[in-house]
Parts: sequence; structure tokens; C-alpha cells
Amino acid sequence: MAAININPKQLYEGCIQAALTHAIAVGMYPELNHEHSWDGINYCTNDSQSCRATITFHNEYIIAVFQSIDKVDKHIDALDFFDGAPKEIIEIAENEALQYVLDEDINGLAKPVVTAAFWGTWDQLNSVQSFDSIIENGGYLIRSQLLPYNDAMVKWRDYYNLDSKQISLIQKLFNAKIGSNEKLFILHEDEIELLYGDTDECLASLGELNIFKAK
Repeated sequence: MAAININPKQLYEGCIQAALTHAIAVGMYPELNHEHSWDGINYCTNDSQSCRATITFHNEYIIAVFQSIDKVDKHIDALDFFDGAPKEIIEIAENEALQYVLDEDINGLAKPVVTAAFWGTWDQLNSVQSFDSIIENGGYLIRSQLLPYNDAMVKWRDYYNLDSKQISLIQKLFNAKIGSNEKLFILHEDEIELLYGDTDECLASLGELNIFKAK
């Protein structure tokens, strides 16, 4: 086990940014609706190909697990990636993050299958793998989420072909989510107009972030 060079706060903000951007753009690309989502304290991402990841943002702890199909070794127990972790983190991992990477083990039983993981507190993250090994074994899914906001937005802008008004809305919602303790946010009509394509898809994804259309 060793500390890895990932800033926990920047990771969280990067995941919020990614999910918000996805939610604003998904109406134009409904076939990508599974690529980013939030379920309670869990952020999930998927590359639509062979890799998925879940990051649990608990009040005290952060736990990330990755499953890259072409790197899977089903003889390795998922908890081997948590060697040295305190029991509180293992319990949260078992109840939260690991529930999103279930697959059949060598005996055909449904168990979590992991190719990379890291865990720790909001001050320091640790892993039994090096940072490079994490990236190679599925961590590449969160490369953009680890970038500073403006650098990441260039990536997301190009990926989703966002216009300047959409980018401004994402910035506004991001600032609101990061800078406020409020759990619920309401979209106004002029903001709804920036949800192009299938707006129901957009609103469903925004709802996962507790952002809703005004009634």
C-alpha cells in the first residue's frame, strides 16, 4: 500500500463536472446515456466498450474501483486490492462501489471483479498499485476528471460538441453544486432551453445530481 498522487477534492469536482456536462449534452446523444451517472454517493462511468468504474464519495472516505474486461483475472479476489485498508473502508466498498462491478467468477457466481482500485480519505488516497498501473488497468476512464476545470472542459466541449451557452450553463451549475450546501437546485425556463434534443434524457441525468425543472 502506498499513497498515490491524486487530489481527492479535485477528483470529486472533476466527477461533478463530467456528470453535469454529460447531463447537459446527453439529449443530443441518447445512445451515450449510460456513460456517466450518479446513484446516491456513487459516481459511475463507462466507456461504452469494455471498461467501467465506480467512485464512492462517502462523507469520510473515497473508494474507487475499475473493471477493464481485457485486463480481468478472475482468480484475483476484489478485496486483494484493499490490502491494508481499514475495516470501515472495506465495509463501505463491499456495500457501495463493489456492487457496481459484479461479474461471474471462475465458479460462475456473481462477485465483484476488479482490475484497479484506490481508496482513502478526503486528505490522502492510497492503493496497492502504482498510479501508472491504475491508469493502465481501467483508471484511464477518469483522465479528464483529474484535470483542472478549464482543461477538462476543452476535452468535454470537443467530445460533446458543446456551444458557448451550454458551457456557461455547466459552469453555473458546477459553481452552484461545489459552492453551496444546498442539496436541491431548480432549472429555470431559459436554462431548460439549452437542453437540446431529448430533454427528458437531460433532465433524468440532472435529477441524479438533484437538479430539477421548475414546476
